[in-house]
Amino acid sequence: MRILWRAGLPALTCESGLRGSGLHALTGGSGLYALTFALALLSACQRAPAPAVSEADRPGFGGDFTLTTQDNQPFHLADVRGRPVVLFFGYTSCPDMCPMTMSRITGAVARAGAKPSDVVTLFVSVDPKRDSPAVLKQYVASFKTPPIALTGTDEEIRRVAAEYHASYELVPSATPNYLVNHTTAIFLIDRRGRLRQYFAFDEKPESLADALRSLLDEKG
Repeated sequence: MRILWRAGLPALTCESGLRGSGLHALTGGSGLYALTFALALLSACQRAPAPAVSEADRPGFGGDFTLTTQDNQPFHLADVRGRPVVLFFGYTSCPDMCPMTMSRITGAVARAGAKPSDVVTLFVSVDPKRDSPAVLKQYVASFKTPPIALTGTDEEIRRVAAEYHASYELVPSATPNYLVNHTTAIFLIDRRGRLRQYFAFDEKPESLADALRSLLDEKG
């Protein structure tokens, strides 16, 4: 089991297959506290789904950013104001969790009774070395409802990850086929561009759908 604590949210790694829920948890530290929190993560899937977070209780981080799309065009989070946004971090060579996350998001949008055009899904690559706009464009085309894929320089990606208390780390490898440990949370952003809630990648689909439905019902 491996948990990255650096930026505040546990990074569920692609090779570890850790299954736990960090819903609403802001973390930090090490030692006994880290162990206690890790055990909480492993048992959290037994809990009932949490209700959608109210505006007053939303996390105190997140924010606007600028990156580059799969069409090699600049993207600003402000460009999609007026629609709820679902954001996650990953990379095109991710063996399992990234495709699973995309599938869960697609399912949640359908469960919420929304049309795909009602919600913006953003896929932020944490592997800018390999994930060029052209590579991202080919990758997202394989999904039934393609997300907007985003890349940038190492500095730009790290800045966005830090804004959302996410983290990532390349796993050393003697070959070009390296893995990247990364935070696998799903971030839900409201129509005004504010982070309202985040979920572990394996949170029950109904939880994400309920929260998404709440944001769709809100006026901008």
